[in-house]
This record gives sequence, C-alpha cells and structure tokens, in this order.
Amino acid sequence: MLINNWYVAATSDEVTDKPHRTRMVGVDFVLFRDESETLYCLSDVCCHRGGALHRGEVVGGCIACPYHGWEFNGEGQCVKIPAMGDDISIPKRARIDSYPIEERMGLIWVFVGDQAEADRPEIPDWFQPYLDNPEWRVSRYNYEWTDCNWERLCENSLDTSHPSFVHKRFGSRISPKATIVPIEHTEHGAKVTRERAAPAASQKRGAIADLLPKDRKTTRVSVEWSMIANAEMLFQEMTTEITQVLFSVRTPVDDTTVRSYGFQARNFLKEPEHDADRIEGLFEAVKEDHDIVRLLKPKHTVTSNAREMLIESDGMELAFRNKVAEWRNLGRYVDGDALERDGKREVFVVPSPARAVDPKGWVHQTVPLIASNAAVAEAAE
Repeated sequence: MLINNWYVAATSDEVTDKPHRTRMVGVDFVLFRDESETLYCLSDVCCHRGGALHRGEVVGGCIACPYHGWEFNGEGQCVKIPAMGDDISIPKRARIDSYPIEERMGLIWVFVGDQAEADRPEIPDWFQPYLDNPEWRVSRYNYEWTDCNWERLCENSLDTSHPSFVHKRFGSRISPKATIVPIEHTEHGAKVTRERAAPAASQKRGAIADLLPKDRKTTRVSVEWSMIANAEMLFQEMTTEITQVLFSVRTPVDDTTVRSYGFQARNFLKEPEHDADRIEGLFEAVKEDHDIVRLLKPKHTVTSNAREMLIESDGMELAFRNKVAEWRNLGRYVDGDALERDGKREVFVVPSPARAVDPKGWVHQTVPLIASNAAVAEAAE
C-alpha cells in the first residue's frame, strides 16, 4: 500500500449530514461536511482516549467525539474540551491529522500523505469528456474485492492475455496468442493497444448479440493505467462503430481488501433500458476475475520477479511492478506486517501535510514505512 497518493474515499452521496467512516491503506478516516457543504477528511481517532470520531456528530462545522465531546475543526485542531470548560487555552498538541480533499465526478478524492500542494500529482481526469456527453451512455458501479491484494488485482486488470481463459462472454480461445506491441511508458504508468481474436457470436447474449456482426474477426483493446489512485482506462473497440470505455480507480482498504469505483460508457444501446444488462455483464466479468485473484499464490506479489516465470506478453504487469518498486524506493510503501503487528497497542495514522510543516508535538504515530533505498544506504554507512 502506498501513501502520498490520491485515493477515492467514498462516493459523494455517501457523505450527507452525518460523519462517514472510510478505511484506506490500513487506517481509518472520517469524512464530514459543514453547514456550507464543505468537505473535510480527518484521522478517525480522537487524540484524547481513542474515540471513533465517525460515531460523533457535526457541531458548528466541527466534528465532536462521541466519547468525551472534544471538537475538532476541519484542519484537525481541537477547539473545545468540555471537561476543561470554556475559559482555557487549548494545547496545540490537541490535534489530529487533516487531509486534502476534492470532490469530482460524484467521487470524494483524498490525498493520503504529507506532500505539499505543489508536489502532489494531478487526479486523472481521463473520463471527464464522457460525462454528460450525449454521444455516450454512462453507468456507474462500485465493487469490493475481498481476500485480494491490491497489487495482484491491479496486475490482473492490466493483463490482456487472461480474458481468453477467464471471461466467458468476451474471452476467445480461437487464437489466444498475444500480439506483442511496444508499451508506452508515461510519468505515472503506461499504456498499450492490442488486437485479439473476437469471441464467437455464440458467446454473446442479449441486445449486443444482435448488434455485433456474426463474422467479426478481431477486437481492439487499449489499456492505460496510472499509479495515481490506481486508475485505469480501458477502450474496447468491438467494431469501428461499437465501443465501450471503462474507467476505474482502486482504493486499497488494507492488504487484502480493495474498493473499486468505476464508470462504463458506451456509444451503442444508449437507451436506459439496456443499463441493467450492460452492468450485469460487467459484474459477471468482475466476479470471474475475483475468483482468480483471491486464490493466487502467494497472496501478495512475489518479492522477486525470478519467483515467477514471466514472458514477453507480461509487459504491462512488469511495468506496474517496476513503478511500485520505484515508489517503494522513495519510502512511500506501508509496512503492512508491522502495521498489523503493532497496531494492537499503537494508533497509526498517515502523515498529513501539516506534519511536514510542523513535525513536532503530535500524539499519534505515523504508519510504518518500508525504508527507501537511500535510507537503507545511509543506515549502512
């Protein structure tokens, strides 16, 4: 799990007039809106005696702890301690972490980390042109992947060879040989376009079966992904006129749970009565993937690529592993084993931007991170 990254914490309609708990990278956060609908994201643990803030209430633009009533503003600073009365100067140390937040596309994005605003990456806006576009019909979907590691899941979605064997509706074993084409590396990810044999007409059902030519030979698939928010855009060109676009982001809840937030756009069968069938087909494919990924061994991606027999068609997966390694070497990778082991006695939080500016005097410890290469080298000296 990586910090200093944007993740989707919830959908906009999940955060109304009550605090909302969410979990990302193994720790808990609370989302809430003030009277003007401004959104905030704080650590979900009160610095006093560990109360779960999401069980409290919003009072005058602050969130009040349900245990002893301590109130925290949107910046995480405590502004009221009822047991000490009103005529006190509240200690600066009475504060919790607050995180940058944006609301786009009906999703709530939180920057989980301590980087300054100027250093934060942009949120991928690849799907924006399809929203409110009369040329496309857009449906939304969410899914929780249980018993799945986020790296294994992301690798699966970038794998353009597995559909031939995993997916009944659109997989094709007619010619499973992968087309090897150059991968274009981007700042935060990579993209590739490949042609593959079209599935037999008998594999399709519903309205789409009548729409597609019976003698269709190939389909064209383009995949682009970004480490930012674990975003992915998939173009499925079934014919030159019939295209489906899938955009998704994946939030690691912990080491074995992932939440997906996604959009499906299509330029065919755009009437609302076709939505249910299209989403049903999508979830059928999602569940097929789930059944594969949850049983992969080891549960996490291997520590060395030499521990798996990789081939040329695994280029996108290898690009993903290299990017994860790059971020790990920057000291952004959460040590999930240490977090689980020591979290029974300690509260761990993701460091916020305020900590980078003023690192002293915080109550809670920050999540354990795997040391960067530079830190390891320095320690060795």
